[in-house]
Amino acid sequence: MDSYSLRHGIIRSCGCLRQEASAHRIRQNYNTKKFIGDPNGFKDKLGNPVQMVYVGKRNKSGVVGVSFDKNIQRWRARMVYKGEFKLNGVFENFTDAVTARKKAEQKYLKY
Repeated sequence: MDSYSLRHGIIRSCGCLRQEASAHRIRQNYNTKKFIGDPNGFKDKLGNPVQMVYVGKRNKSGVVGVSFDKNIQRWRARMVYKGEFKLNGVFENFTDAVTARKKAEQKYLKY
């Protein structure tokens, strides 16, 4: 986008018009309006946070820092804190890897 195109009507906006229109559409959406301000808006029918129920495309295990290593057929748990590996373990089963990751989070992230 250049200023010539904007000044001469070739294009209508520098990009802010699209952003404003998108924000307006979201605010007018019934399902969005229903959950604005509701702390339970992103939970499923059982009360579980949606982020924890559905596995994302970038993480097949469903747990951050836990992945399956196909080469060795084992679960790997990793955690980097302040640029250093604080956890880089290999485990037979998924639950052991998740437990190790959670313990490392509690130790280093304090939550």
